Amino acid sequence: MMKTLFASFVLAAVSTCSATAFAAEPPVVAVEQKQFALLQKHCTDCHVGADAEAGFRVDDLPLQITDLKTAARWQKVLNSLNSGEMPPEGEPAIDKAAKANFLEHLANAMVDARSLLADQKGVITMRRLNRREYRNSLRELLGVEINVNDLPADTSASAFDTVGSNLYMSSTQFEQYLRLGREALNEAFDRQAALGVEKKVHFEAEEITPKVAKFIEYQVDARERAENWIKEVDAAVARPENAAVIEEIKAGPLGTHRDILYRNWKKIAGAPAPESFGFQTGENNADKALAASRPFHLPYHRYYMEQPAIETGAYLAASSEHPAVLDNATFNLLVPFNWPVGNYVVRFRIAATEHATPDRRFIEFGINPRTQQAISVHEVTGTMEEPQIIELPLTMTRANAERANRSLFLREKGTRDNWEQALRVAGMGRAENDGIGQKFALWVDWMEIERVPDADQPKPPGIAAIAQLPLDDKSAAPQAADLHAAFEQFAKEAFRGDLPSPQYVDQLVQVYQSYRDLGEKPSDALKETLAVVLASPMFLYHSEPSEAAEPRQLTDRELANRLSYFLWGSPADRELQSLADAGKLQDPKILDEQVTRLLDDPRSQDFVDAFAYQWLGLDRLDFFQVNLQHHPRFDNSTRQAACREIYETVGRLVAQNESLTDLLSSDYVVINAVLANYYGIEGVHGDHFRQVSLPPDSPRGGLLGMAAVHLMGSNGDTSNPVERGAWVLRKLLHDPPPPAPANVPQLARLAGKPLTTQQRLIAHQEEPQCASCHRKIDPIGFGLENFDAVGIWRTEDSYQALDDNGKPIKDGKVTWQIDPAGAFHNGPSFANYLELREKIAAQEDAFARGMTEALIQYALGRPIGFSDEPLIDDIVKQAREQKYAARSFVHALVQSKEFHSK
Repeated sequence: MMKTLFASFVLAAVSTCSATAFAAEPPVVAVEQKQFALLQKHCTDCHVGADAEAGFRVDDLPLQITDLKTAARWQKVLNSLNSGEMPPEGEPAIDKAAKANFLEHLANAMVDARSLLADQKGVITMRRLNRREYRNSLRELLGVEINVNDLPADTSASAFDTVGSNLYMSSTQFEQYLRLGREALNEAFDRQAALGVEKKVHFEAEEITPKVAKFIEYQVDARERAENWIKEVDAAVARPENAAVIEEIKAGPLGTHRDILYRNWKKIAGAPAPESFGFQTGENNADKALAASRPFHLPYHRYYMEQPAIETGAYLAASSEHPAVLDNATFNLLVPFNWPVGNYVVRFRIAATEHATPDRRFIEFGINPRTQQAISVHEVTGTMEEPQIIELPLTMTRANAERANRSLFLREKGTRDNWEQALRVAGMGRAENDGIGQKFALWVDWMEIERVPDADQPKPPGIAAIAQLPLDDKSAAPQAADLHAAFEQFAKEAFRGDLPSPQYVDQLVQVYQSYRDLGEKPSDALKETLAVVLASPMFLYHSEPSEAAEPRQLTDRELANRLSYFLWGSPADRELQSLADAGKLQDPKILDEQVTRLLDDPRSQDFVDAFAYQWLGLDRLDFFQVNLQHHPRFDNSTRQAACREIYETVGRLVAQNESLTDLLSSDYVVINAVLANYYGIEGVHGDHFRQVSLPPDSPRGGLLGMAAVHLMGSNGDTSNPVERGAWVLRKLLHDPPPPAPANVPQLARLAGKPLTTQQRLIAHQEEPQCASCHRKIDPIGFGLENFDAVGIWRTEDSYQALDDNGKPIKDGKVTWQIDPAGAFHNGPSFANYLELREKIAAQEDAFARGMTEALIQYALGRPIGFSDEPLIDDIVKQAREQKYAARSFVHALVQSKEFHSK
């Protein structure tokens, strides 16, 4: 049932090829004669001979699709039938089932034809470093991390970020590379200047308690004044002589808000408004008076002052209970503005109170609470009797050197993803606590940040290369010979071992001197010159030159860099370079040892994350926001943990060299406390991801049990069986459906009808051009319907029909029990999700083949083609013999002649 990328060539071909002949002759893509008979039956009256209607002939249409001209003619047939243009009105209609079969066959044939005609036959396009590789290369060279998101995106819907055809270069990018190079050098120079600097700041949380008490005084005083003033306003509004002024105010954008009345008070009453309502300044007193008049602020702050541990710490509150005045919804620590860049450690002492339910035992940490985005989330296991100390690393960079950005914060998880959510959380808290306000779940004792000692830190290779030059502006200017030697060594490091020409180095010295002649400081002239090196082709491009028409074998140095960028996304380290320079890297045994070493290194996480993200199509996770009103538990921290689950699971398989088929079905999950709480799995505590065993009937385990996978198959609010079914076919069964045709009827046309999801899709399939794909996609998608839009297990679903204005229609809601039973198109049936997962897990070879094709594209930086079939077969065969061990795919690919060729 499950075809591979080229299996349909055999199914569609007039003549077939044997497995042994596959490598000798290209396959034949053709339309079957029995399918072509449908065109002959319905089209030959108008589309034959020299005078064929619209100039399109069917009688001379080749069945074999061997060139672009023939492919274009068949694409026109496919488009005309999909759009309903053919047959025209008045002509006999095509039987729906026959038309659906024809469209499925032709669509698959066109997909295969495009793959065959686009075969690069192993040719690798010259390519530059992608954003990820560029960032990592700067890190290895200079020891800094910079933000490269302003560079153009490297990925596309059909290619990895390593594929050369995506990695173009423009003059604008050259300017960006110069700017980013200068930024990286500024960061690196600042780090060197700060070596040995020690800094630490400590803050006790109870310092906010007097502010709460003072604010209560303000509120009591302000409330009395505000109430008196409001009475004066109401009386003034009622006076007939003020009617015209009041009408003028009402016509304004904010209507009759008392704040507007306050600002217009002189116009209304003929006298200035009160200057103070008891607050420290006169600024925005009207707004503060109104806030103070709200019934829940004063009781909430009095409730805070009644808590038992306010003299030794602070409780975290709901974020919208006291806007703009007091902020103990986030616990802030201001880092002094003049602190140097470098690595720091943040510590805080914290406890969960008796009111901390399982959902409320997590704390978010971040920089600058105005951004609302947390960096990390941590489980709080400490108690009020025995608080815990949480310690985490933080890199302070030039990018967050602004004072506002140097405010570190702690806040309760899920309370401030957006303002609407903050209001909802605060409102729920008042409803659960007699209208007073949310009960306090977390208590903070203190918080501190300390710079990590770095006096003995080794210099990064790029900085070591220029060690003989002064990096400040106080020392004597360097001599030309020193500049020449330093620039040569820096360029060699930047060019990944390739020595620059003497002429190139001479030009760098001239560039430096030109900047000095223009009055630049020595350090600035040095950075501007080195930035030129970092924007040069030898740094930005993978250096694998080839002048011959035929592929050649890589040199040892080229092999070292190809291997390193494959598994680390960064240049070869000293050990790889030494083996390459000694001519030993081509030795299969040594190469295998190096693959193992690179995969054991923490830097291989770059490979795991980047490959998994692109192979599994995780970019869809960035398409939409979750409707937190309907799915309040899936906050941003949970979302981040759910996405991380995929990477951590793949990373575990690679690290432990276990079977890749565990991604189809497994009796364990790789989760942390956040996800354990979300999934309802007990006994898991701590922030680190670890393997957790599951009971036999658990829906978790494997990709299909992960919340992030189901989020991709939704719109952030409701599930989408079509997206889910298509993803399973593409990524797990290696049986991708063809692209959706244009002009197909949209499900939106049914928005005003109270139908179940299944009824909507059945209506959608009334057209053959829809049924040809959906009959294969939908059964799988419906088999996954027990998971809601954010991966929570459910047994029923509902739908609310809407009118043209998006308003709910009366009696337009329908609720139904989910029925996941179904059958694969022309394949076996399944009674529920667990049986569906079992059927999918049985397709190990198809899954392995799809992953192998993706791995080849990622590693070699080019699309796969027919010429890669022997390589694919060989890798899958070797992996199968090792029970699909994750590393076996990598070892087999690295040992192949294709990996060693340019």
